[in-house]
Amino acid sequence: MNEITLPVSELKTALSGLSKVVSRKSTLPVLQTVKLSRNSEGRVSLSATDLDTFVTYNVEPSQPGQPLDVLLPFEQLNKTVKGSNGDVLVIPEAKDKARLRYQIGESPLEQSVATLAPEEFPPTPQITQPAMVMPSNFGETLRQAYETSSTDSSRYVLQGAYLDVQEPKCHTIVSTNGRALFAANTFQFDLKASVNIPRHKFLAWSGFLEGECTLAVQSDKNKAGWVKLTTPHWNCIVKQIDGQFPKWRQVVPQDTETWTKVQLSEAAIAQMLNLSPKLPGEDNENRTLQLRVGKELHLEGKNKDDKEFTGAAIAGVKISGKAVTTALNREYLQNALRCGLDEIRIHSEFEPLVFCRPGKRMVVMPVRLSGPPTTVPKPAPASQTSTPTKPPASNPAVVERKTEMPPKLQPPAANGSAARDSLTQIDSVKTCLRQAIDGLNDLTGLLKQVEKDKRTSEKEVASVRQTLRSLQDIKF
Repeated sequence: MNEITLPVSELKTALSGLSKVVSRKSTLPVLQTVKLSRNSEGRVSLSATDLDTFVTYNVEPSQPGQPLDVLLPFEQLNKTVKGSNGDVLVIPEAKDKARLRYQIGESPLEQSVATLAPEEFPPTPQITQPAMVMPSNFGETLRQAYETSSTDSSRYVLQGAYLDVQEPKCHTIVSTNGRALFAANTFQFDLKASVNIPRHKFLAWSGFLEGECTLAVQSDKNKAGWVKLTTPHWNCIVKQIDGQFPKWRQVVPQDTETWTKVQLSEAAIAQMLNLSPKLPGEDNENRTLQLRVGKELHLEGKNKDDKEFTGAAIAGVKISGKAVTTALNREYLQNALRCGLDEIRIHSEFEPLVFCRPGKRMVVMPVRLSGPPTTVPKPAPASQTSTPTKPPASNPAVVERKTEMPPKLQPPAANGSAARDSLTQIDSVKTCLRQAIDGLNDLTGLLKQVEKDKRTSEKEVASVRQTLRSLQDIKF
């Protein structure tokens, strides 16, 4: 029997996942196809790839018949499924041709489809290492880690979730984009070495990694290895990120027990998630929100031209510690709340915030709302003579700056105000340099335009000369 029946329910599920992998704009036509296969045991599967990720959906039940492979255009198969109200029958006729039989309403249809030769489909990497069973919450935690991974193409090593097994009794899933860091450390992986799994639309898809899951790692000394994740219906083989992940433990504050703590109830989390995208401040570079902690927690925001903050008190919180005000990017706040992190720890306006719950934490760099505050110097001891010093002037032109995760948290310098003012001056210099670079880019564009105009003029002059020569050849 040289045909395969695809139940519509199974086909819809398969195409929903494969759509995360199929490249609809690729210059390679084979990457826009789905490979339909049946092996010698009658197992039917649908596969797709973008060369770095290979995804396969196993169709139930098995269908006895001779082994076959056929490549079907994804778009055509997807349109067929959307309009069909019954099973889809696939009948291969040649290496470059197949027929689809399906039904729309009461009307049976049969359509001829142009295909590619099966051997054009890239070979799937072979994973020979044994698979290990992963914890039930592995998939959810992996998706949460991807929310904090970098999207900067120049920082490829940060574009994934790092399974860190360096600490034997505390294996951790880590991700960072340089301004926020996510870490979940309630795992015990049977891995010989740490693994960096890249962020991919399919891996971040909620339809994958639900329930039982296994993981296998195929290492390669000469190049990046592969990771295979398997669930009852899905197989995903993805290329590892090759490179050294940063020493992330150095930037995580170790002693936060004495910091101001804000314990959030479920109602408080829901209120903040509802409120945070609607507050003013979306026009700011960092989409800033302010957390003002006193006897109550206030979540506030303001636009660039606003003089006062707009905000609301958050109900259902417990606060311990001193009053403090800080600010952060609202995206990181929303990520932390969606991950269920229900406690916020804050030390000062200029130090990282820590969102946490047992087994998980997120460290977020703050955003500067204004210039450095004026500080009153402490009086010198009586045995020493103090020389009056002029307090450093702040730079009001620098309203806010985007901070990067420091390589290591250091204690504040003795002259904290001078250090903060130095940072402000550095930001001003950076702004001037960026403006200078923009000016050079504009000048480069003008020079290119001059060169283009010159070539155009030369062509016009050559054309006029040719015309004159033609007129000289005319005899009366």
